[in-house]
Amino acid sequence: MRMAGIREYIGIRVLNGKLKNFKRETRVHNFKTASTAVILFDTEAPGSFKVIKEFLDFLKREGIASSVFGYVNQKEVPQEMLFWKDFYMITRKDLNWYLKPGGEMVDLFYSQDPDILIDFTRDLSLELQFLVQLSPARFKIGNFTEQKNDYDLMINATDHDDMAYISEQIRHYVSILNPIN
Repeated sequence: MRMAGIREYIGIRVLNGKLKNFKRETRVHNFKTASTAVILFDTEAPGSFKVIKEFLDFLKREGIASSVFGYVNQKEVPQEMLFWKDFYMITRKDLNWYLKPGGEMVDLFYSQDPDILIDFTRDLSLELQFLVQLSPARFKIGNFTEQKNDYDLMINATDHDDMAYISEQIRHYVSILNPIN
């Protein structure tokens, strides 16, 4: 077994152990019923900053208090990202040896208690699955996958590599939801 395989194997076991005792209240939300949201994205996705910034502006116009967390697959946050207002960055330096995120930004992520978590990431990397699956968000939205996940709504964008398409689909489907409260 290669080293990355051992790290991931142990990380998955740790995550599954934490999920056994993890409980969250689930509730369907649309953009009218939600008051808070957290956005998670991978900074390496092409055009991600522009799309996420526009989506954040959309949520603010809807009156939804929002936070944005980006994953930087580097040890340090690149200079140009340091000035992104309202964006919090989690880096490889924040991961322990079995890929579980920790540190100040991760604590801030977990301290959020959002109505909606919107995961713009395309793959289910272990380091981001710790964040998604252990988030107390009541309504979780992410990209379609056949892998085990914690999403309440999945957007199928397999034929589209464009993050703007995913944003458009999330806006469309969440806006037509009619939650029973």
